[in-house]
Order: sequence, then C-alpha cells, then structure tokens
Amino acid sequence: MAPLESSSSQLFFDSTFDVYDCGTLAGTRVVPDPPPLPGTSYGKQRSSRNAKEARCVHDVPEEVRDCWNRLFLEGYQADVRVSTDDGSEILSHSCILGIRSPVLRSMLEEARVEDGFRNILISGVPSEAARVFIRFLYSSRFEQDEMKKYALHLLVLSHVFSVPSLKIVCTDQLERFSLAPDNVVDVLQLARLCDAPRLSLMCTRMITGDFKTISLSEGWKVMRRANPSLEQELLEFLVEVDTARKS
Repeated sequence: MAPLESSSSQLFFDSTFDVYDCGTLAGTRVVPDPPPLPGTSYGKQRSSRNAKEARCVHDVPEEVRDCWNRLFLEGYQADVRVSTDDGSEILSHSCILGIRSPVLRSMLEEARVEDGFRNILISGVPSEAARVFIRFLYSSRFEQDEMKKYALHLLVLSHVFSVPSLKIVCTDQLERFSLAPDNVVDVLQLARLCDAPRLSLMCTRMITGDFKTISLSEGWKVMRRANPSLEQELLEFLVEVDTARKS
C-alpha cells in the first residue's frame, strides 16, 4: 500500500505490501516489550506531548463531540468535496481537514475550486474507509465494526496524512482484534511501511512465538518471494532469540 502518486488534489495507493528499511530486527538479542500506547496508564511517561493529546480527546465534553460529529454527518456549510474511486463524495470543511492534517492542508491550498467547493480525491481505498477517516478527523469517533473492517486502510491513511491519533487507535485495534497467524506477516510489513513500531514489535513477537505455524502460512510464502531480505532478517532474529533463551 505504498503511495504511488501524490498531488495537490489526489492521493493513490497500490494494493501491494512493501517494507521500509526501518532498522534491523537482528540487532537485538531478545524480543523487546512494545512501547506503551500513548494515552494508557503508564506512570510518569504520560507527560509526553502525544500522551497529553491522546488524553485530551477523552476530556472534551460529550456535547462538544456531538456537535463536531453532527457537523460532519450533516455537512452544514461544507466547502470541500472529497471524492473516492467509486464516485462517492464526502462533504467536508476545509478548516477542519487543514487543522487535523498538514498533508490535507497542502492539498486543499492547491485544489481546484468548482461551484464554491474545493475538490480533492482519495483513491485506492474503499469509499467507506475514506468516510470513516474523515469522520475521525472531526470528532475522533468511529463505529467499532467499521474500525475492525478498515483498520489496515485507516492505518495507511493515518500515516500518509500524518494523523498520529488515528495511528494510535489503529495500532490498538489491530493488536486486540485482528492479529492472527495467517495475516501477521502482512501486518508486519505494513506496520514497518507506516512507521508503527509498537505494531511491528507485536507482530515480531507473534512470529517468534509461533514460528512453525506462521512459516507455513501463505503470507510467509509471498514474503519469501517478494522480500527475501525480510525473511532472512526474521530468521536471524529467531536464532538470536533462541540463543538468548538457552543462555
């Protein structure tokens, strides 16, 4: 799902997985604990800026969040049309999109204006995933079933459009509800691509913990053909983990 093209008015994803060179796994002797999710209870570390911002979402009065949610749902005084691949349009507000995402702000500044609306295109993801994404920008709300269904798409959108709070939510949802032996290799590659270190570490722990099963999965076979260097990296890491356990 690497971005193929980005301009002021459109963004594309392809359907393949690739891996950033985000550092090696083999450099560590044991599988480290994943970093804590900002906004969860972990003592004094909550003083970080991201943790404060994540907590602030829960401090906003429900009535205020209801208003932001209604603003999205009703499209009152909207001045942006967000188009998707199937021709759907999502009415939005440039001030909201621009404040929540610097990438969207740049797109909006250069977007064409037609009939009083700025027009931008998000392509390569289902229209419903794009809608969940835009709604989150308004109120940080989502339906649980939609999040489960589109978590991977939303993880990519959170990374490409630089929305850290959504990346935190996607990481948490994938960890709790979606990781399984048959998809963990794909999720690992996407986590590395999207700079999601906690999710990457959780995937690595699952792979090392159930290597026999996962190495027989279709995802592993595809990864072996498409990205043999990652396979080698994981195998070397597994050897180091086994050595550390025996020492």
